[in-house]
Amino acid sequence: TENSGLGLPMVKSIIEAHKGHISVESELNKGTTFTLYLPILMNK
Repeated sequence: TENSGLGLPMVKSIIEAHKGHISVESELNKGTTFTLYLPILMNK
């Protein structure tokens, strides 16, 4: 199948809008892990 490549930029935008961040760890021949961090509470 053909992808448009919009998935990760869209996720990044949503995470940042909620004051979170993304961590990426990659190991050759094993794979890549994306960890998404979101705050439990946001200050108003």
